[in-house]
Formats: sequence, C-alpha cells, structure tokens
Amino acid sequence: MSKNSALISLFERPMRLALIVGVAAGLLSVVGLFVSGPASFFQAYLFAFMFWIGISLGSLALLLLHILTGNRWGLAIRRIVEAGAANIWVMAILFVPLFFGLSTLYTWARPADVAADPTLQLQSWYLNLTFFIGRAVLYFIVWIVLALFANRSIARRAAAATGEPQAEGNPGLGAGGLILYVLTMTFAAIDWIMSLQPFWSSSVYGLLTIFGQVMTAMAFAIMILNLFPGLSLGKKWTHETTPIPYRDLGAMTVTLIMGWAYLAYFQLLIIWAGNLPHEVAWYITRTQGGWSYVGIFVALFQFAVPFLILISGRARHNLRVLAWMGGLLLFANLVNLFWNVKPAFYASFSINWLDFMVPIAIGGLWIAGFLFALKRRPALSAAEEQALDPDPAAEKAIPNEVAQFKTK
Repeated sequence: MSKNSALISLFERPMRLALIVGVAAGLLSVVGLFVSGPASFFQAYLFAFMFWIGISLGSLALLLLHILTGNRWGLAIRRIVEAGAANIWVMAILFVPLFFGLSTLYTWARPADVAADPTLQLQSWYLNLTFFIGRAVLYFIVWIVLALFANRSIARRAAAATGEPQAEGNPGLGAGGLILYVLTMTFAAIDWIMSLQPFWSSSVYGLLTIFGQVMTAMAFAIMILNLFPGLSLGKKWTHETTPIPYRDLGAMTVTLIMGWAYLAYFQLLIIWAGNLPHEVAWYITRTQGGWSYVGIFVALFQFAVPFLILISGRARHNLRVLAWMGGLLLFANLVNLFWNVKPAFYASFSINWLDFMVPIAIGGLWIAGFLFALKRRPALSAAEEQALDPDPAAEKAIPNEVAQFKTK
C-alpha cells in the first residue's frame, strides 16, 4: 500500500464521524432556533462561524506566505494548510444562514432603529443590507479564488514528485494574495463583528482578527501533524533531534502569540487613554457583569500561559507539547470570539446551550470538508521530505528540489 493510500484510509472514519456529528448537532441547533429564539441562535452562529472560517483563512495566509518565501516550516504543514484553505467554499455555504439573521444581530439592519438614530443614518451609506451582502459575496469570491490559485501553484511546485520538471515559485501570487487577504479580512471584521456596536471603532481591530486567525491556523496544523504523523515524516523526535523546520513551527507560534497580544494590549491602552465615551464603552461592557472573568481567561490562555511555556526551547521544539498548546489556543480563541460577540447583547454574563451546540455543528461540517480536501493529496513527496530532514547521500540524488529550500 502506498503512503497516500495508507493516509487516505486513515481519514475515512474521522471524516464520516465528523459529518455525522456536524449534521446531528446542526439539527439540534435548528431545533434551538425555535426553542431558544432567533437571537440566541444567530449570536451563537456568528461567533462559531468566525472561529471556523478563521482557521480556513489563517491557513490561506500561511500558504500564501509559504509561496512568497519558500520557507521550510511552511513545507512542514503545507498539506494541512492547503486543505484548510480549500475548505473556504464550505464556509461560504455556511455563511448563507446569517443572511436571515442580519436584522436580529445588527441595529443598522433594522429600519426603525436607523430612523430613530442620526448616527446610524450617517453610517447607512456603508452599513446597509444591500452593500453588506455585496461585500460578503466579494470577500468569499476573493478568498476562494486565492485558495484555488495558491493550491494550483503548490501543485506545480511539487510536480517533480511525478517525474515532471520542477516548476518555479510564484512570489507575485504570494505577495498580492496576502495584500488582498489583509484588505478583505479587515473589512470583513468590521462588517461582521465591529458593526455589532456601530458606535465603536478601532483602527487595529481587523489586524487583531487576522493575527488571531493565523495563530489558530498554525495551532490547528500542529495538532493535525500529531494526529496524523504520516503527513510529515512519520517520526517521533526528541527536542534535540527535531529537524529545524519543525522547530520553526514553535518559534512561529510564539511570534504569533506575541503579535496578537501586542495588538490587543495597545488597542486597550490607546482607547482607554483616549477616554472617549463611545470607544471606552466597548471595554466597559466587557469588563462588568461577569464578562471580566471571560476576558481574564482569554488573556491567560491565549497569551500568558502558552507564552510562558513555549519560551522554553525544550517545549518549543517538542511537537507534542506544541499540539497541547495548539488545542489550548484554539479553545481560548473560541472563547475570545464569544467575548467579542455576546456582550454586545447582554450587560451581564450570559451563556446558552446553543453557544456549545452551534460551534460543534459548524465544526463537524468544517472538519469533514477539511478531511475530504486532505484526502486528495495527503502525503509529502520524497523531495519534500528530503528538504525537511535532509540526508547527505539522498540529497545528491535529488539536488534540484532540495536546493530549492536549502537557503530558506
């Protein structure tokens, strides 16, 4: 049995299980729509959707960065981020239900509220249903096209695995794609989350969301490497023997954690120092009525605890430790999105059973789509494996492909 065939057989059962769980939880969530009401359903749906699409878009960003730079740590998780980026079309379909909840979620989508508020009337040129839907469609078109071209570019670069000539990289796609991703995701963060409270604004909120997405995509990729070792080199290393590209995954994780924390801290510092009522109100809402404990949880487990653990080289070079930290970061980011969304509707801490069920429903469908995409080309080629863990004798046999990564 070939390595590809062996990996594909490993994906079949979890893919079916994820699909079953997703459908079952989805049906229960639909029941919750009628039992708990549209408000509880769409609030849960929004933060759950933002979490799962964040992994797809973060994967796209990591893939584009790999195309731009040819880095070897990107090669280590390449198959995973390819599948994660290819899964954006699933999220495009899952975005459709939100169209039916716009008036439930957003004050600017309710004509009576707009007519009664001069500020909302001034913002209506941008915050209106037609323009909102049009922008959302544009975002998904850009992301799906970028994922399609990025995956095709990677496939051409790996063509030597089938005996074809090695294709050149495409740094133009990587640079242009990253610019498009940052622009579109910045506006998407404004549209989908910031506009829940249209009187509040932050110039760094989009970039903060982007860092969170890339961080969770990296954490997810490291977890999948541990669950399916065949996606990498199929080996278990100690911290001393871990190849450099896999050590770099830990370094990148710490860098992303620090970048997210830096932006979050200075957003708080600048807004608090400015002391403008319409800006400070966003934080006041999230630091009263029990919401402060949620914020403290996010600060501890999306920054402090992972940073203090991964600052150690022994931990940072251990993929198993990184996988546990990855799971912690994923959960902390889900809580962070919950903390960003729910206080816009409740002055005191509030949680509903749909806040657990809807993320499971969307997650089951997302994971099923992810594994389906991963099945198409799961194994690294011999040249890619050689670039990750070079052997001097084997390196002579495939010098052109290994040389592509030697200086990255």
